[in-house]
Amino acid sequence: MPKSQIEDSMKEACVWLEGRALLEEEVSWLFQSKLPGWNWESVLAFMEQRGLLQKDKGIEQMGAGEEKIFSFFSSLRRWIGYNSPVSYRCRRCGATGTDIVLVSCARCEKDDCPYCRRCLGMGRSLGCTSYYIIPSFLSTSASEQPISAIQHILDGYPTLTTAQRTAAEAMLRFRREEKEPDEFLVWAVCGAGKTEVMFPLVYDAITTGCHVLWATPRRDVVLELAPRLAAAFPDFPLSVLHGASSEKWSLAPLVLATTHQALRFYRRFDLVIIDEVDAFPYHGDPMLPFAVQRARQLPGKTVYLTATPREEHRKRLVKPHYDSDFLPHVKIPVRYHGHPLPVPGNCRVSQLNDRLRQEKPIPELLSFFNQVAERDGQAFIFVASIARLAVLHRYIEQLAPEWQGKVETVHAADPERETKVRAMRAGTIRLLLTTTIMERGVTIGGVDVLVVQADASLFDEAALVQIAGRAGRSAACPDGTVLFLAEEITPHMKAAVRHIQEMNRLAAGGGV
Repeated sequence: MPKSQIEDSMKEACVWLEGRALLEEEVSWLFQSKLPGWNWESVLAFMEQRGLLQKDKGIEQMGAGEEKIFSFFSSLRRWIGYNSPVSYRCRRCGATGTDIVLVSCARCEKDDCPYCRRCLGMGRSLGCTSYYIIPSFLSTSASEQPISAIQHILDGYPTLTTAQRTAAEAMLRFRREEKEPDEFLVWAVCGAGKTEVMFPLVYDAITTGCHVLWATPRRDVVLELAPRLAAAFPDFPLSVLHGASSEKWSLAPLVLATTHQALRFYRRFDLVIIDEVDAFPYHGDPMLPFAVQRARQLPGKTVYLTATPREEHRKRLVKPHYDSDFLPHVKIPVRYHGHPLPVPGNCRVSQLNDRLRQEKPIPELLSFFNQVAERDGQAFIFVASIARLAVLHRYIEQLAPEWQGKVETVHAADPERETKVRAMRAGTIRLLLTTTIMERGVTIGGVDVLVVQADASLFDEAALVQIAGRAGRSAACPDGTVLFLAEEITPHMKAAVRHIQEMNRLAAGGGV
C-alpha cells in the first residue's frame, strides 16, 4: 500500500479507533466492518510509528527477569498440575494470579502460552496476541460558567420535582468544577426518577462536545433505559452496547452499555455515569471498576447512581468535606409521585421450606395470592435460586389452581426472559416467579412483591431494598404490598425495613 494511501487510511481509521482498547481480532473485525479492503496491519504499524497508539501483548509479564524463572519452572508446574502463574497480568482487565492460566496454544504453538480467563467472555486475551490502546486525541472539559447557565439548563426540564431539581443542579455544579473531586454519588430511592434527574447533566455534556458513557451492570437495565434515552435526546445518536448487540463500532457521543463493554474503551469519555453501582456483577468484581474508570478521560468526571450504597461508599459519605476521600453526594429520599415507599412486612413461617416442598398449605402465602387476585393485580415473587422456581411453580399449580395459565418463571439464563417481561407489562402474565435478576431495572406499575425464603443468604439488605422498590412505583398505584416470608427473621430483613423507614422519614421532613 503506497505511503500516501496509508496516511489517508490512517486518518479515517483514527476516527473509528480513538478512545479504544482492542485485541488484535477486534481490530480485524472493525476493519472488516467499517474499512473493508484495507491492510489493517500496515495502517496500525504506521499509526504506531507516529505515536498514535500503543501496542502490547494481551498478557504481560509483571517483573523484569521473571521470564527465565518462569521458563525454568514451567515443566515442573505442568508435571505437578499447577497451572496458575503469578508473574503475569492481563493488559485488558488487569487480572493476575490464578486468573491467568497456561495453555497449549494453536496460534503460537507453545505449550505454556498464558491467557486470561477472567475477561474470556469478551474474547481471548493471550500472551501471543497483540493488544492496541488508542487514546482519544481531543478532550473537552467543562469550564466553570455562571449560575444563570445552570439555571437555563434546568429550566428546560420543568417536570422535575423540587428534590429532583436540587439533585440535578448539584450534579451540574460538580461537572463544571474543574478541580477535584472527580466522583459524585446520587443516593436515590427506588422510583425517585433518577434517570430523569440525569438528563440535564447528560444534555450539558453532549451539547458541549463531550462524550458520555452511561454504564450499568445489568443488560435488563440497558434494555429498559435505551428507549428512554433515545426519546430524551432525539437530536444525538445513541449507541447501545451489550453482549447481544450487533453494533459495536458506533461513533455516537452518548453510549449506553453494560459495564463489561467498557473493556473495549480507553480514555474516551469525559463523563461516566455508573447506574446501579452496587449491583452484581459490578460490585465484587474488580475487573469492571477497572474497565469503567480506564474508559474515562483524564480529567473527567464519574457519577454513581444507587438506591443502596455499599459500605465502601457509605464510609466516604460521612467523612469531613476537607478529607481527600470524601465523596460528594446528594440524596433523593422521595419518589417522583411524592408517596412514601411501601414498607415491607416481615413474616415468620415455621417449616416454610418443607411445606413448600411437600405442597402443604401456607396461609400467609395463599393470602397474598388472594389479595392480588381480589384487586385483579400482578405480582413479582422472588426466590433465591432457579431450582426453587420450579418448586414454587408446582406449589401454586396444586394449591392455587385458579392461577394456572397466568404464572411464569424467569431467570438470567432464560432465553425467553425479554418476552416474558413484555408479557408482564401487557398483563398477560399475572404472577412472575423470578430470581434476583428482576430486582432492579424493571419498572411495571401497580405490582405487589413477595420474597419467599427471604432469610436465604442471597437476600442481603441491598437486595431486599431493591426488591421492595419494585412495588408502588406508579402514581396511579403508589401503595403496593411488600412481604418477606422466612423461617427466621434475619438482620438483613430488619435492616431493609429500617432503611426504607428512614428514607420515608427524610422525605416527610423535606430532606434531600
